[in-house]
Amino acid sequence: MSNPPISVELVIPSYNRFKLLLNTLKQIRVLYPDLNICAGVQGDIVQASKGYFASDYKVRFINVPTPSTTNALNLCINSSEANIVLILDDDAVPHFGWLESHVSAFASDPELTYTCGREIRFRMGRSVYSEAARIVVEWIFGLLLKKNKTINGRIVGWTNKLGLIFGNFDQPGTCLINTPRGCNMAVRKEPFLKMGGFRDTYWGNAWGYEADFGLRMAKTGKYGRYVGDAIVVHHEVPSGGSRQSSKYQWFQDYLHNHKVLISNLGPQAWLGSLPRLAKKIIWLMMK
Repeated sequence: MSNPPISVELVIPSYNRFKLLLNTLKQIRVLYPDLNICAGVQGDIVQASKGYFASDYKVRFINVPTPSTTNALNLCINSSEANIVLILDDDAVPHFGWLESHVSAFASDPELTYTCGREIRFRMGRSVYSEAARIVVEWIFGLLLKKNKTINGRIVGWTNKLGLIFGNFDQPGTCLINTPRGCNMAVRKEPFLKMGGFRDTYWGNAWGYEADFGLRMAKTGKYGRYVGDAIVVHHEVPSGGSRQSSKYQWFQDYLHNHKVLISNLGPQAWLGSLPRLAKKIIWLMMK
């Protein structure tokens, strides 16, 4: 029995950044004028939105009155008629070939449940010392991973049992992953729904919801694929969105979300979380 043809829709969750969302939609339209899009707009809807969405019949929007990234994503994906759903942050702009690279990965493997693309971070960077330390840690833990889970010795999109999360989503190439990055990923709708979608127990900034999804998939023996040719430039706009809350509320949500993620791994995973939490505490004290 042949597989059904691939159909695609893009989902973009957004909260209190409507002008930014509109600008992102306009840039996407330059590359993909016919792509179906669902915008999961959280909170109040600006009246001007009705005019925009009415002018682009391939954009639909779902209003999520109570802000929740995971709820907005689940509602959009559940209501989508596509069998492959792309996910993009409202401040991430795709590069030429982005959509095609995601779709090609699914077409080549009917059992593939999700993909994650390459992220070029517009604002964030790492110091030489930080990068050197990361390389050493990755080398040590990389000895325990098969080569198909690394790229040139770098660990991409992987969370281990100690709660260490390895990113490196700026690498060229491809490999297996158990931790996608939500700013640039795609899911096959059927297994996504069978898994129950993204858990709505993630609060505020929703930190870790993608890793949670990947780890739950991994428990069933399903891994994702990192696709280095599916490139987005992530501007990481430093205002709006989940940053609307106070810095202390942001940290409380961050801590709560750690608890939810660590429930997938066991209490020993708090060890790997300590460097992340310490970094955020220092950030709080300096603000």
